[in-house]
Amino acid sequence: MKSYIKVGVIGPTWIYDTLVRCFNLFPTIQPIFRLSDEIDRAKEFTAELREKVDCLFYSGRIPYLVAKEEVPMEVPAFYIPLKGAGLYQALYTMKNKMNFTHISFDGILSDYIEIVKKNVEETFSYDNYNNLVSLENVDEILNFHMENLEKDSSTVVITSLKLVSELLTNNNITNEWLKPSEEDIIVSIERMLLGTNQRKQKEMQIIIGRIFIENSASLANDFMTEQQIQKRNHTTYRMLLHFAEQMSGYLTALSSTEYLFVTNRGIFERVTEGYKVLPIVDELKKKIGVTLSIGIGFGFSALEAGSHARVALIQAQENGGDSCYIVSEDRSVFGPIDIAAPMKYPLAVTDQLLIQQSEAVGMNAANIEKTMALIRRKKKNEFTAHELASVLGITPRSAHRIVQSWLDASLIEVIGTEKMSRRGRPRQVFTLLNSEENSI
Repeated sequence: MKSYIKVGVIGPTWIYDTLVRCFNLFPTIQPIFRLSDEIDRAKEFTAELREKVDCLFYSGRIPYLVAKEEVPMEVPAFYIPLKGAGLYQALYTMKNKMNFTHISFDGILSDYIEIVKKNVEETFSYDNYNNLVSLENVDEILNFHMENLEKDSSTVVITSLKLVSELLTNNNITNEWLKPSEEDIIVSIERMLLGTNQRKQKEMQIIIGRIFIENSASLANDFMTEQQIQKRNHTTYRMLLHFAEQMSGYLTALSSTEYLFVTNRGIFERVTEGYKVLPIVDELKKKIGVTLSIGIGFGFSALEAGSHARVALIQAQENGGDSCYIVSEDRSVFGPIDIAAPMKYPLAVTDQLLIQQSEAVGMNAANIEKTMALIRRKKKNEFTAHELASVLGITPRSAHRIVQSWLDASLIEVIGTEKMSRRGRPRQVFTLLNSEENSI
C-alpha cells in the first residue's frame, strides 16, 4: 500500500488551480485543501487540519502569521515566500500597461529586486517598504506608496497585498499585485518535503541565539538625558521581543547590551526563509541606530546550542558585526544571514590533506578554510592578489606571498590575467581548487 504525506494546504481561492498543478508534480503528497478569500479563516482551517496532516502549507507569509498560534510545535509548517520569479511576472505585466521610471515596492527584499533588475537590464529607480508586511499595517503601507506617488508622478506600485492593490485600483493608481510564481511554489513544496518525518528530529532541535548591541556606549552620548536613554532601551527591547514572538521563541535580557532567545530549528528556518532573511538587524539600525551582532547556535542539547551560540556571536563580531552568524551541530560556521552569498567554514579542520597543505604554507587550516569562504563570497571563486589583500586587510606584498605559497601547495591555480589600466603589469587571476560548498 502506497504511503502518502498528507499536507494541509491553506490559502485564498484564486491560487487553487496553480497549487493543483504544482502538487501534481509530487505523487507522494496528498494535499488537503482549505481555501477561502477571508484571511481570518486561516486560523480556523489550521485548527481543523493540524491533527489530520503531516505538514501545513500556507500560500504566503500573512496567512501563516494569522494562523501560527494554532500551529502545533510537532507539525512542520511552511509558507511560500515572495522571491524573484514572481517579480519577473509582475514587471512584465506592468510594462505592458505603461512606461514607468520609478516603482514603489512592498513585501519583497531589495536584494531580489536588484537581482531581477540586473538580469532584465532595467534602469528604473525604486523605493521599497522594508518593514514587516502584515494586515495590521495596511494603512502605513498605503501611505508609503502614496508619498512616493506625490514625489514622482511617474511612479507605479508593485504590492504583495491584494487589499492594498484593490485600494490603489479604486484610486485609479497603476499597480500590480505581486504573487508567488509556480517556480516559487514548487521550490517551497520541495523544502516542505524535507520537513516531514525524516526531518522532524532536526526540526525540533533547540536553537539558542545571543544578541549583542555593538554601539550602546556611542549612542548614549553626553547630550542624552536618562529618560532618552531609557526610552531607546525600551524601544530596543520591544522590537527584540516582537522578533522573538515571530520565532515563537523566548527572550530574556542578560544585560543592558546582551539578550538571549530560544526557539526551535523548524520555526527559525521558516522565518528566515532558509537562512536568507533576518530583518531585525536592519530594522533596529534604521529606526534607532542600534547595531546588532547575533550568534545562533544549533545543538542536540541546550548546553550544546548555548555553547555554539556564544561561538557564533564571536564569529559575527570578528567579521565586522552588524550581522548574524550560525554555528551548527557539526561546528561549521554559516553566515552572514542574507540572500547574497553567505560563507560556510569549519571551526576545526579534520581533513588530513588540508592539514598537510596548511603546514606547507605555514597557515592554520581553519584560517585557510575561512579565507577561502571569504573569497567565494566576494567574487565567484575568482580573485587577484590585490583582492585577497582587500579581503584579509593586509598589504599587497603579504597577499602575494600567500598566493605564491598556495600555488606551491596546489590550493589554487592561475586561470588568466586582467589589465586594469594602460600602466602597470597585468594581474594574474586565480581560482580555488576543490571548493565545493555544502548547504547548511
